[in-house]
Amino acid sequence: MLNILDLGFLSLALTVAFTGFVINHYEKHVPAFIVKGFKYGSFAYRGKEANFLQLIEVPKALYRHFYAFSTGFSAVTLVYALVVYCFEFSVHGYVVFALKLLLEQDEPAVSALAAILALSLLLVQCTRRCYETYFLQVFAKSSKMNLSHYIAGLGHYFAVIVAIIGQAPLFCGSQNRDNILWSDKKTLFLAAPCTLIFIWAWYEQFMTNIIFSNLRKDKKTGKVITEDHKIPKGRLFEHVSSPHRMCEIVLYIVLLILIPTRTFFCIFLWVIANQVQTAIHAHVWYKNTFEDYPKNRMALIPKIL
Repeated sequence: MLNILDLGFLSLALTVAFTGFVINHYEKHVPAFIVKGFKYGSFAYRGKEANFLQLIEVPKALYRHFYAFSTGFSAVTLVYALVVYCFEFSVHGYVVFALKLLLEQDEPAVSALAAILALSLLLVQCTRRCYETYFLQVFAKSSKMNLSHYIAGLGHYFAVIVAIIGQAPLFCGSQNRDNILWSDKKTLFLAAPCTLIFIWAWYEQFMTNIIFSNLRKDKKTGKVITEDHKIPKGRLFEHVSSPHRMCEIVLYIVLLILIPTRTFFCIFLWVIANQVQTAIHAHVWYKNTFEDYPKNRMALIPKIL
């Protein structure tokens, strides 16, 4: 039986995938308010219709709130988990109740090691993204996003953290430490390669965002000199238009391998739908905006998509 998070993220995944596909292929026939509510950033809707949606638009720069929240929440959750597992603290009854309400899970689905590793990797990712959005990225003052995108972003990171810890020993099911699954063969075998792949994707995403940032800054002083969009070049940009989105998918593949539960799979489907559709829209926008845009670049996956 699907729980609240399963239903929510499956619905998001299907809605984004369907809406994105329809807009990408039949945009002229889609009502303006749907296009304007769906698209944002560089490829936002430029028409004059559906201006009433401006009432529920917020600056795209508020992206940084996603990572400030997720960094704090994942850090607190990781510390709490370590205290529970290493110092034999009991999980508070209110926490167990809340997780049970959201996940409807009666028995642990992952080992303690898998949960700790996944939380640690997520914290590393969120911390870097928090730094980038506050100190590195240059958000155009005119760039907006729909309030629904803002709410979905906050909800996403809340759900990811809950899905990781909420299906781990002691946070789910019996509080009997004698029956705890501390580790499992799959996690022990995959921990090192998963971590290495995660670090690679983490690093490449960081370098991608540096390239984006430098397009709007003076090379000598580092000061912002423009908010215009330019063609990014170098590293993975030589192959795809959205390497940051490709890396995001790789990061979540790693997390899904570590936390192979139904709820995390539903979240993963939402990530795939969102990243694929935004990557396609960005790719189309680049090709339509720049006549000299490299023809060999794909949208998201080299030589495939």
